[in-house]
This record gives sequence, C-alpha cells and structure tokens, in this order.
Amino acid sequence: MAATATIHSRTSTSEQAQTIRSALEDAAALVNSQYAQVLASVIAMKEQNLHRTAFGYSALRDLLLSQFDFTHRTASDIAAIARLSSKFRALVEAAVSGQARIDQVAYAVRQLDRTPAMRLFTLTPFREPVASPFDAEVLCATPEQLIAQYCQHAPFKDLQRHLDELAAHLAEESELLDSLGEQSLQWIELAEQDNGMWALSGELSGDTGRLLDKYLKTACPPPRQDETDPEGVLPAQPNRHAEALHQLLAGYGTSPDAVKRHGHTATLDLMVDIETLQGKDTGRIPLLEGHPVSVTKARHLACEAGVIPGVFDYETGEAIELGRAARLPNQALRRKLELEQSEGCAWTGCSRPVAWTEAHHIQH
Repeated sequence: MAATATIHSRTSTSEQAQTIRSALEDAAALVNSQYAQVLASVIAMKEQNLHRTAFGYSALRDLLLSQFDFTHRTASDIAAIARLSSKFRALVEAAVSGQARIDQVAYAVRQLDRTPAMRLFTLTPFREPVASPFDAEVLCATPEQLIAQYCQHAPFKDLQRHLDELAAHLAEESELLDSLGEQSLQWIELAEQDNGMWALSGELSGDTGRLLDKYLKTACPPPRQDETDPEGVLPAQPNRHAEALHQLLAGYGTSPDAVKRHGHTATLDLMVDIETLQGKDTGRIPLLEGHPVSVTKARHLACEAGVIPGVFDYETGEAIELGRAARLPNQALRRKLELEQSEGCAWTGCSRPVAWTEAHHIQH
C-alpha cells in the first residue's frame, strides 16, 4: 500500500506541475501578444506624430508612463523599439508579430543603435545570405535579420553573447573602420540606479581616451604615504578618479566658455526656501532637478550655489518674482578661506586639495 501511495503522489505532483506549466505558457503567450499590439499602436502613433499633436508629449516613454498604466521597464522597452522602428525593420517585425519578446528586441535595438558603426554594419547585406542557426531553411540577408532570429529563438544570454561577438568582429573590420574612423565606435551610457547612484559605462576613441586619462592623472596625482587609512592602505585610484570627474564637470559648469542650452550650462537646479534651510518645520521638501532631497543635502549644495532670490506662491505653484543671481560665498570670501586653509580640506581626516574643497557654513 505504501509503494502504491508513493507512486500516486509522484503522479499527482507531475500532473500539477504540468498544469501550472501550461497555465504559465498560456499567460506568457497572452502577455507577449498584448505587448505586440501595444507596440503596433505606439508605432502608428509615432509615425503620425500623434504623441505630440494629440497627447502633447515629445517622449513616447513619458506618454506611456503618464497616461497609461505601464511599468517603467515596459514603457521604456516599447518606446525604444518604436523610436527606432524606421531603422531596424526586421527586429520590429519580429516584435510586432509576437514572434519575439519585447524585452529581447528592445535590448537588441539599443545595442545596435549605440554607435554609427554598429548601425551601418548591422544593416549592410552579407556577401551571401547566412542560414539561421535555428532553422537552416531561413536565410538571413543582413546581420539584423540574423539578430532577429536570436530574439525569436534564443535565451537572453545567447542573444547578449551574439551581440558582443558582433561588436568584437566589427572592431576587426579594418575596411569599415578606414571609412568611418574610431569616432563611430565610441559610446557612453549613463543610467541612474535604484540606490541613487549612477552607472557609467562606455568605450572611447584613442584620442578621447588619452585625453581623459591625461586629465585624471593630472587632477589625481598618486596618493602620498601620509594619506593611508588606519590599516596602512592607500586610497583607491578609481575613487580619486571619480572625484576628479566631479571636479571636471563642476568646474566646467561654472566656466563662461561652457556650452549653454537656453542660457544655462551644466548646472543643477535646487529649489528650497530659507525657512526650510534654517530647520523650521515648513512641511516643504527641497527639490533638486525636481526630485526630493534631504535638508542636509540642500544645505550643502546651497553653500556653493549661485542663489536666485524669488517669491514663490506654493498654493498656485507660481514663481511671482525672481531676482538676480548672487554667488555665495563670493570670490573674496572664497579667497580668504583658501588662504586660511592652505593645507586643504578642514574636515577631520580629509586631505583633499584646497581646489577641490567647497565652502560650507558652521551655522546654517
């Protein structure tokens, strides 16, 4: 009886697993079908410019997030494919038809659109059509069509590996590089992460890379022995490079020669009232580029900021009056601080160069 009960239990578990598997497969197919319909609608909207004229949005992703109940990832993927639908038609067809998942196609088009060289290489026909590794009867005339096959039949890791191999092969195509140059291969991606930090990745041309390397070495000389931590270890050079990059950007943002957009340079906008900075319970939260930040962070930024006094109506959300920009502290006070603290940062245990330091109040 015990043996019979065990066999019956195993059979029941197997049947339950198969039932769940079938339900999940049906649900996944339904989700992909719905996403394909959404993508087709968004592409039609983009082609007729309805996202601007009818909905009032210039960015497709913002429209999908604001007006419809899509997740951030889904909206980003659909918008990426729709934006590039006129370039990568084979990949878009695979997504719209439901043969390939939206996230796989979105990853592929982002990778292919990263550099001019990759775009050109992807759309250039093979000398002879290449058979699909998943179906020998399917012939691919271009690398894009071959990538579409990976999107339809391969798991994400295989798609990622194929695109990486494609990029490596592209770097060896001397004939193509001679006509395009290294500039067409360089790229930089900057993405905000969930923890508030930003991820930076990319590849630079030989000249650009050497310039950046020279700047970092100039701004960050090798650490001295007196900079060791309590365990006797010198500061990590990557951390010093990050500090140097911050100084490069911050210094450029205040330079009169910096590139301007609508009269502004690479500066950040902080909106906070004086009572909140003083620690009073106003119920208002400082905003940095429209995102909430702590009062401590706002105080730190305000010390070195170009301050524009203004009268703001919080009930209507309207700036009633704006004054002229004033620099606090001014150049004279900054010069005084640097003379008094020639050894560098005054914070306990910090020996950063005086040029890297920021003026800060003892009393807010």
